[in-house]
This record gives sequence, C-alpha cells and structure tokens, in this order.
Amino acid sequence: MQSENVNEVPELSLMEGGPGDALMKRLMLIRPELGAASARTAIILAAITWIPLLVFSLVEGLALSGARIPFVYDLAAHARFLVAVPVLVLAEIPIGKRLRGIARHFLDAGLVREEERKRFATAVVDTVRLHDWRLAEPILLALVYITTYAALSKASLQTGSTWFEPSSTAGLSPVGYYYGLVSLPVFQFLMYRWAFRMVVWTRFLWQVSKLDLFLTATHPDGAGGLGFLGKGTIPFGVIIFALSSVVSAAIASRILFSGAKLEDFQLIYATLILILLIVFAGPLTVFAPKLLRLKQDGLRRYGRLASRYTQLFDSKWVEGVNSAEEPLLGTADIQSLADLGNSYELLRKMRIVPIAWSDFLAMALAGVIPALPLAATVMPVSEILKGILRLLG
Repeated sequence: MQSENVNEVPELSLMEGGPGDALMKRLMLIRPELGAASARTAIILAAITWIPLLVFSLVEGLALSGARIPFVYDLAAHARFLVAVPVLVLAEIPIGKRLRGIARHFLDAGLVREEERKRFATAVVDTVRLHDWRLAEPILLALVYITTYAALSKASLQTGSTWFEPSSTAGLSPVGYYYGLVSLPVFQFLMYRWAFRMVVWTRFLWQVSKLDLFLTATHPDGAGGLGFLGKGTIPFGVIIFALSSVVSAAIASRILFSGAKLEDFQLIYATLILILLIVFAGPLTVFAPKLLRLKQDGLRRYGRLASRYTQLFDSKWVEGVNSAEEPLLGTADIQSLADLGNSYELLRKMRIVPIAWSDFLAMALAGVIPALPLAATVMPVSEILKGILRLLG
C-alpha cells in the first residue's frame, strides 16, 4: 500500500520543458525522443556561438590583429562559448538527476506523513507548472538583450578596441553584430534559465518546508533527517565552475592587454564565488525555522529525560539508595547513560540549515579551480594545494 501511494506522486523534473525548450526542439537542438538537453545539444550550441565568430573575424582581419584585443587572444570569449556554454547545458544531466532524487527521497525516507502526501503531490505539480510558465521565456529573452546591450557598452568603455568593436566611433563590426545578436544572448539565456530554475526550486522547497514533515532531532545526519538536501547542492558546483571560468578568463585578458594586476580583482572574484554559493545553497535556509524549532524542542525533551535518568543513576549507583545487590560490572545502566549523552550531543550539534561544511566546500572548490592558473602567478602551486587540503581537512 505504501508503494502505491508513493507512485501517485508525479515525478519532479526541472530539466525538461521550461524557457527555451520548445524553440530548441524546433531548431532540432533537442531531440524530442530524449526530452532534455544532451551532449549533442552542448556541441551544437558551442559551435553556433563560437565558429561563426572565428570565421567572421578571419574574414574581417580581426582574428589575429586589427584591434587591441583580437578574437584569437580574447580568452573570455573562448571560455564563454567553448567552456561555459556546453557546461551550462551538460549540467542539466547531473543536477536534474539529483533534484529528482531529492524529491523522491522525501517520500522514500518517510519524511512526508501519509496525511501530507496530497499536499506534497500538489507542490510537485505547482512546481512543474511554474517551470513551464509561458511568460517566462519572453521575460528572460527581454532581460537577455537588455543585459547584452549593457555588457557590450561596458566592454567597449573598459577595454577600448576589441574584435567586436575595433573602433569606438564606427560601432560594432559585422562579427560584433553576430556576437551581440546570437552568441552572447545564447550564453546569457543559459545563465538566466538556470537562475529561473533556482527560483522554481526554491519555491518547491519552501512549499515542502510548510508541510508537517516527520523529522527526528537525533537523526545521525545532524540535520533532522534533511542532510540529503546539502548533498544535493554539490552538483551545482558545475555551474559555478562554468561561470568562474569566464570570470577567470576575463581577468586574465585584463592582465595581459590592459596592464591590470591580479590583486585588483581578488576581492571581486571572492565576492562573486560567495554570491554564487549563496544562490545555490541559500534555498535550503527555508528549512531553518522548522529545524530550529525541532532542535529547541529536542533539547528540552531530551534535557528532561537526561535529568530524570541521571538522577536515578546517581541515586542507584552513587548514593546507593537501591538496596538490591546488582553487580556494577556488566550493567547496562552505564551504557544507557553514554547513549543518552551521545544523543544529547547530536542535538547540541544539530544544524539548523541542512548543509554541511564539506558540501559547501565541495561546491566552492569547483569554482576555485578555474582561478588556479591566475593564483599561480602570485603564489606557488604547492602552497595553493596545501591551503585547499587544509580547508577540506
């Protein structure tokens, strides 16, 4: 009977459908039989965004010269279209699988009470409906072209002559128009689509946090039984890696062509990584009020139990009130006292946000990897690796 009720809850899928899905299917970027992006999609989008830029810049003489930053030497452009674009697409595979597993785990672990299953199923249906919201796509497209225009204007002001705008008076070159109308918007759209998915995912977690979940304060995961949510954030490090690659490449370009120093970007880079970590781990804070109440209630209840038990233990074994002759060696009372102490220690250390430091650092490490070549210019690689190992230890 239990399995039948579980099967009544629809599967949560945030990687199929949603903004851009119908268009990519019409353009044959996504095979209808697969229903989601694949390696084929990643390769095609990388080719669409990068190859025309190389061809047009070669034709216009902007590939190796003709501008302060020729196309071939623009590390940020290569990182954006040859690394970030395919990674942002391929990230759907591990993250989609993990999010489906998280939703299913609520049921499989018995965290959703029988009387709350209907509300849980409603939350899943509402989440999928919001993910497939028709207005999301035009809103994201509008945002994409607004920010693309702002990015091109800012890049022109900061770096001067570039392959997509070799002269500030002449405006964009022909390759620059393709960059501004196709390549950069594709990258921006993939970014904003992930941001939209995070909004949808956060709303789902918020709805689930309102249910009367069957949580236990002494669960060994240290989060009332919700520790699996923290493990579920680790695959988001793939997205942080993609965005970090673009930022690291942009910093390298500034150092090579504008005479900037790495020290000028350390605070900015660290702030960016922190913001990304908050974006992907932040949704778990919706469970903080529930876990805080669980912890406080557990401390009170186990505190009362511990008081009664230790009083009886003291009376029996220390004060000798119990006249019955019972050997001290081999008694289960001492082991029970130790078990009670361990349970109370679990409660005391219980996290009110269901993510461990190791999960947080696993995400952060993925974002730091692209910066290692930059850091190696001012710090020996051995020292960098030692620092990482100390953090993980």
